[in-house]
Amino acid sequence: MTRFGFAALFAGALAWASSAEAVVLDRIAAVVGDEVITLSEVYSLGSDFIEEAAASGPESRRSAELDVLDALIQRRLISQEINRLGLDVTDVELDRAIDDIASRNGFTREQLRVEVERSGLPWAQYREELQENLRQMKFNQTVVQPRITVNEDELLDAYKRLVRSAELPRIGTLGAIFIEVPPGAEEAVAVEAFERAAAAVARVRGGESFATVAAEVDESIYGANGGEMGTYNEGELVAELDGPAFAQDAGGTTDPIVMPGGVWVLHVFEMQRKDAPTFEAMREDVLQQVYAGRIDEETEVWTRQTRRRTAIDVKLEAPPAPFR
Repeated sequence: MTRFGFAALFAGALAWASSAEAVVLDRIAAVVGDEVITLSEVYSLGSDFIEEAAASGPESRRSAELDVLDALIQRRLISQEINRLGLDVTDVELDRAIDDIASRNGFTREQLRVEVERSGLPWAQYREELQENLRQMKFNQTVVQPRITVNEDELLDAYKRLVRSAELPRIGTLGAIFIEVPPGAEEAVAVEAFERAAAAVARVRGGESFATVAAEVDESIYGANGGEMGTYNEGELVAELDGPAFAQDAGGTTDPIVMPGGVWVLHVFEMQRKDAPTFEAMREDVLQQVYAGRIDEETEVWTRQTRRRTAIDVKLEAPPAPFR
């Protein structure tokens, strides 16, 4: 796919409405079979992309125009193939998709239309872009996916890469010391509680057992329990405690943490990564990921093959090659 792919096409259409579009004198940009693509279509879908490139000069503008045009040619070829197979998107399917989008966003269809038009995008163009996305989905399902074969070895390799790259959440067995500061207490009380917590941290970092220090200093239930607070997944505690706790390795102790009601000190007895889900548990997700990557590759192969057997006349001249 060119630098301006299908995802950019849809995003570009949405962005076009709010952009300061240059006046385009319309002309034929390309003929695909017996269908015409105009220069105004190129700008309608890719004006922001083109104008950004144009800041580097007229040659860059033309290169960007051709990138968008290549993507539009691919879109037109796909549309023609869907029509040939008798699978074009019907008005009923389009309306059903619009109702689904509205429902998922808590809108009626009319409210969705108001929101779309408030953004500056004409409703007719919104429907047209959605229709193109539905065509792409049908194309993937009926033309591209049957071209793809995925074996178990490929799935296992993809699973291993996914697990290696994943930032798996950590599980920590934590200890705690809590020193109370009653609501409305004078500042001197809060300062004294903080200093006691800091002294406890210094003792633990100096080599004393956290359980021993907690038994002497803690004013809640933890000291009597060997300082143990429990085992938690990363993200389960409130952010003010979770961040400092899970920034520690096993054996680490946080600085005093001032919270409403008192001062906390957390200690990490054990810290380990959560086990990755098994291959069987992730098989369907991995399969979808592999298919997603292969769909792009197979679409490119299909496009190259189809362009070779389709009469395509590009009217936009390519920019001159850079002087060497």
